[in-house]
Amino acid sequence: MCSIGCSEPATETVAPKSYPEGTILLVDRQPVLAADVDRFVDAIARIEPEFVLRDHRRKVLSNISIPLAAGAALDPAGREQAFARAQGLLSSLRETGELPPDAPEPTVASGTFKEVGLIPWAIASQMEPLTVSDLQETPGAWTFFKLTATTDLPGEFGGQSQVTIVRYDVPYLPPEGVRDLVRDAVRGFKVTIVDPEWEPMVPPAYLYSSKDTR
Repeated sequence: MCSIGCSEPATETVAPKSYPEGTILLVDRQPVLAADVDRFVDAIARIEPEFVLRDHRRKVLSNISIPLAAGAALDPAGREQAFARAQGLLSSLRETGELPPDAPEPTVASGTFKEVGLIPWAIASQMEPLTVSDLQETPGAWTFFKLTATTDLPGEFGGQSQVTIVRYDVPYLPPEGVRDLVRDAVRGFKVTIVDPEWEPMVPPAYLYSSKDTR
């Protein structure tokens, strides 16, 4: 984050080369795709309907996309291993209705997006009760959950809608202190703009790296 005495912005604009199609920016070398931002826009719009698309995208970038990319960049190998394990666990649950004995202990979360987390809440807002989510990336982990209760039907959520989920996490970063770890990574990594049209939607706080402060 910029402070008095910042030098050059920690962003640079590059032409798309070998990045996945739809890449809009890089956090360190981790791509952020337009589709991965826009899949959460509807949830932000339901929380803050008074704002426009650009504002919603900025909120997704700030609260979801850039932190996730920073966390992913910290341990790419561990992330791949956790993904494979989480995929196997989810497949087992869907095929047999059960998880193996070595599966992580679930946690139960209930409340609005503030209590259960923005990502699970956004996914749950499109689910039917008693169904299981697809695999989702959350800060430092791969996550899936069963939606057990909700106060509103899919498509009718607002910012005060509540859900109850049984959540399974397969971490690739240490769960203890993961939010501080990701926050520090966001501050330290360089953001590289791939698609210039998205640059105005990147929150200014992410346009400077702590490495560039004096």
